[in-house]
Amino acid sequence: MFGKTVQKVFVGLFLLMLVIPLVTTNLRDGKVSTQENRVLTKKASLYTEDGTLNKNFTTDVEAWFNDNVGLRSTMVVANARIQYYVFHVLSNNSDMLLGPHDELNYATESILRDYQHTDLKSEEDLNCIADSFQTVSDYLEQKGIAYYYFQCWDKQSIYPEYFPETVIQYGEVSKTDQLMQTLQKKTSVKVISPKQALTDAKSTCPTYSVWGDATHWTQRGAYIGYRLLMETINSDAEGKYKVLQEQDYDITIKDQGSTLFGGIHREEWLEDFAVRSPKAYLSEEAPVCLSQWANRTRKVYYNDAVDNEDTLLILGDSYFDNFLYDDLAESFHRVVLVWGDYTENIEELVNYYRPAIVVSENAERCDRTSCVVKAAEKLRANGH
Repeated sequence: MFGKTVQKVFVGLFLLMLVIPLVTTNLRDGKVSTQENRVLTKKASLYTEDGTLNKNFTTDVEAWFNDNVGLRSTMVVANARIQYYVFHVLSNNSDMLLGPHDELNYATESILRDYQHTDLKSEEDLNCIADSFQTVSDYLEQKGIAYYYFQCWDKQSIYPEYFPETVIQYGEVSKTDQLMQTLQKKTSVKVISPKQALTDAKSTCPTYSVWGDATHWTQRGAYIGYRLLMETINSDAEGKYKVLQEQDYDITIKDQGSTLFGGIHREEWLEDFAVRSPKAYLSEEAPVCLSQWANRTRKVYYNDAVDNEDTLLILGDSYFDNFLYDDLAESFHRVVLVWGDYTENIEELVNYYRPAIVVSENAERCDRTSCVVKAAEKLRANGH
């Protein structure tokens, strides 16, 4: 008797497991999965938009059902948490890898090659790059424009202890190390590298986050980079430009940790910098000199409160765009940022914006040396 009762309970529970997902299936198109941050697959249609029979109808029905079946979100969360807390891996196919203590790391294939030092440049390539940087620097110097190359470093170079231990490095010199050494030894280009400053500071404050943004520095790290850049520029300009001090910011502590796939949130309380009394403002003008730069050029900052009429032209990327753009705008009459991919158009940019200073800034994971080589080729072709 007891055995039959157990069998009935088991069968009942099994049928319940089959029925509940079916009766709770989502029937509304356009529903967003908050756990996966995407719109779920819409219902399949027997006909296509042009009225012909949909040959992929059965496949579309399967895709819709897999995406919208009831309790799916619960199972997604449960699977993600089991993978994360038990096996210490992320359940989605992202470019993020977990470190020895679940630190979050951005690790594309190119970043892995760079970290392992398997993508080093040849001596011939390095000499070509050095000659190209020198050509660009000489061209700007002849026009009375100060030129600086600012190298941003990604998280794995400052916190290698956060990177997966299974990724083995070969040798001690990376591709970016090669570039720094080449520019410093074979050119007169003014190279700014905050690597040592960021490494030294991490014992007292996080310069890159553990569980927050894995692709950039923290705002404290950004401020260290800002100070190094402005102090270098000012040393050449005899203290001409204002440099923001810590007291010029409202510094608060905010949770900047990431919410991972499956709704897993790791708290990380980090400093948030906001300029206390900003004088710079965004211009309404279109900040482009040629239409092809329209969607890779940020808005122009103006500042009428400074005692100079100088323009700072930045050929950079998100390290400056997301973190330092507004800070730098407090020191110059005009600041313009053009994406570094368009460095080859430097002659047109300089003739249009007439900057006093040009800063080429580059993230470690983005090798834009080929853009500098193309810029030098164009300058030489035009007689510079």
